[in-house]
Formats: sequence, structure tokens, C-alpha cells
Amino acid sequence: MTADAMTLDVPRRQRMSFGRFISLLIIALLVIWTAVPLFMAVMWSLVNPDDPWSPPAVLPPSLSLAQWEYVFTYSEIVKAVTTSFILAPIVTVLSFVLALPTAYAIGRFDFRGKEALRILILLPIVMPAMVIAMFLSRVFYGMGLSQTFLGLVIGHTLLSMPYMLRILATAFEAIPQDVIDAARNLGAGRLALVRHVLIPMVLPGLFAGAVFTFITSLEEFNLTFVIGTPTFQTIPTVLFDYLGYHFVRTNAAVVSIILMVPSVALLFIAERFLKTEYLSSAFGKL
Repeated sequence: MTADAMTLDVPRRQRMSFGRFISLLIIALLVIWTAVPLFMAVMWSLVNPDDPWSPPAVLPPSLSLAQWEYVFTYSEIVKAVTTSFILAPIVTVLSFVLALPTAYAIGRFDFRGKEALRILILLPIVMPAMVIAMFLSRVFYGMGLSQTFLGLVIGHTLLSMPYMLRILATAFEAIPQDVIDAARNLGAGRLALVRHVLIPMVLPGLFAGAVFTFITSLEEFNLTFVIGTPTFQTIPTVLFDYLGYHFVRTNAAVVSIILMVPSVALLFIAERFLKTEYLSSAFGKL
């Protein structure tokens, strides 16, 4: 290797080392950003009430399940978990059924006002949830939907459907027209086209939209608080009970973990699922 080549190779190695350092630094910061709060929540949920945790102690002096027993005994957490995990799947399915025709139209057709419609779809996400809940509460009260499970389903669907609609529209838009034309040229009818081409290629988007919709419904507090309580409690409303004026950190930590674990599990499942079966099914049709 000549001297000039060696001279040029040194800055390149330095840039690669600097880029690798920045990447590792960002990864470390992200791990700390997520791992530390999770670790602290677990520790606070296991604090022994007979041996309180206070500075300068770095860790609790002793661990106990007393906080978990207290929450499950003296709060509405069991009822709230049941309501949340009945409500979220219903909202997810309803959001899919309502979003599918519009998402297909946005993704596959060109029409006047299409970009404006894309922006309007995102308005429920941009607007503060409490503002939407306050206005909806008046409408729901007049319709007899306040303090009802049906009212919660409709309200959660209105707030969650934009995620499903936007992701599904993008999934339909990403389908190459050449694949559809080729299937038609080979004699595929509408049913065969939908079953063997559209559905496999849209499944990744559908699954991603379902995950976001499910988590949005599971974690929604404002609308549930305004429209549903006290008749209906969900996990977030129980959590905010402990985050109110009488702030109880240990009990709030227990409910936070109950709320967080399903969301994190769903994200890990989605990451694994989208990289294997659904993506291979979709690209296998190309």
C-alpha cells in the first residue's frame, strides 16, 4: 500500500470509529432511558411498608409483595383490568372494520382532496385528548351514552381509529400495481386477488395498526375518566387515582407495571411477528 493510500485510509477509519461510537452512545442512552424507569418502578412496587425506602439508600432495605396485595385487595384493579382487556380488543376490531374501506380508497385511488383527507385523519391524534373528551361528553350525555360501555367503545374507537386508518392506507399504497396487474392477467378474480395478493401484502400493516390501536385504547385515560367513571374503571383511571392529590408512589408503581407489561409484550411480539411470518408471506407473493 502506498503512502498516499495509507494517508487516505486513516480519516476513513476515524470516521467509521466516530460513527460507531455515536451509534453505541445512542443505544446506551436509549437503554438507560427505558431500563432505569422500569427498574425503579419494579423496586417501588416491592418496597416493604414496614421498612420504608428513603434517601440516602440506593435500593430498598427489604423487599415485599405487600404493595401488590394491597392494590389487588383494596382497589378496583381486577375490575379495571377486565374492562380494559375487553374494551381494547373490541375497539381494535371495530377500528379495522370502519377503517378498511377508507384506507383502501386512500391507498389505491387518486381523487381530489386526498391530501386534505390525510391531514383530517390525524386531527384526533394532534388535538389534546381531554379537549376531545370534554366535547364528546356533552354529546354522549345527550344521546344517553354517558356512563355506558357502548359510549366507551365509541369514544375509544374515535381516538384509536386514526392509527389503524393511517397505517392501513400506507400498506395499501405500498402494494405494487404490477403485482395486481400480473395477478389479473393470470386469471385471478376479485376473490382470488383479495385472498392471495392483497391480504398477505397488507397483513404487516394490519398487524402494526392493530398493535397501535390496542395499546392506544389500553392506555387511554382522559376519555374514560370523563365519560366512563365512576361506573367503569380502566387501568389508567386506577393509576391516576394513586397519582392524584394523595400521591402514593408504591401503589402507583404496581399499577404502572400492570399497565406497562402488556404494551411492552405486544411491541416485542409485533417486532418478531412482522419480521418473520407476515413479511415472508407478503414478499412471497412478489
